[in-house]
Amino acid sequence: MESKALNKAKDVVDYIAFMINEFSLEYNLSMKQSFNYLYQYGGIEFLDEFYDVEHCENPNLTVDALQHICKRSGGEL
Repeated sequence: MESKALNKAKDVVDYIAFMINEFSLEYNLSMKQSFNYLYQYGGIEFLDEFYDVEHCENPNLTVDALQHICKRSGGEL
């Protein structure tokens, strides 16, 4: 049971790292800038909370969703 939880946690972390990279590529940001922006404006929380659904989505749609979520929280990209 513990191994399953660790595997899921690793999958979530890998997915969030992947989406940080995709976001950075879309908006021409460094990985650090992308992480800081997504963290500050709720994107990381969104990816973590909705991993079960979002990891099955097209990454381009998720990048768009992240942009909208962050904009609603004050992000200016």
